[in-house]
Amino acid sequence: MPMKPDVTPLSDDELDQLEALLAELAERSEAVPDLEQLDGLLAAIACGPRPRPPAEALPQVLGAPLPFADDAQRDTVMGLVERRWQDVLRAVDAPVQRLDDERALNPLLTDWQSVLEQMPEAERASLGEVPGLGAVWASGFLQAVDACEDEWLLPADDEGNEFVDACLQTFEVLASEDAELPPEVREMSRDERLADALWAVYDLRDFWRDRASRRPVATVRKAPEPGRNDPCPCGSGKKYKKCHGDPSRQG
Repeated sequence: MPMKPDVTPLSDDELDQLEALLAELAERSEAVPDLEQLDGLLAAIACGPRPRPPAEALPQVLGAPLPFADDAQRDTVMGLVERRWQDVLRAVDAPVQRLDDERALNPLLTDWQSVLEQMPEAERASLGEVPGLGAVWASGFLQAVDACEDEWLLPADDEGNEFVDACLQTFEVLASEDAELPPEVREMSRDERLADALWAVYDLRDFWRDRASRRPVATVRKAPEPGRNDPCPCGSGKKYKKCHGDPSRQG
């Protein structure tokens, strides 16, 4: 009887191992993503039109097989990636209502502030501008969308275009430098931008699952209710998702 694949979440040590292996592969090919970028790729594949395992999806996204040194390294890397994929997929498929739910997607983000603090001053000065929180993850997400454009592309007159574009815009905002954004967006904190992108993952999941089941697009968001990022109609000045759209406020 064949053994079932290991789908337990990666431990911290295993994440460190995967990060080191990706860095080694990146020395052989610029196409190899770092750990944060890879996690963004996996999130896009998980919530997109056709979720599929990394062994099938990554060659399409990256454009070429990863430059493994040998079969043993390939099996190790892809085994770790597969387990992270399973964890991402579980989180994306979970019926979460709050981002602090332990089942919610928790992306692998680089703490650049800690990285800078541990660097020698000379090396820190030569590093230049570092990515903002979640920027690399968002870039990986958008890379996967671009690589699978044929799957994500809707007919020009499809009413779902506006919805999908609005979701993807949250990743554009998260991936962009502040100087590239309008003033009203620059006022948002990095945590707020990241939260918007995480909610967009779940919105896109619902959208594509509804499409697959042939339910009308209108069921993705109920027409009488505002969107999560819209101002709450109560006049509080808060976003709907942080006010009356928050399940914790509902009795």
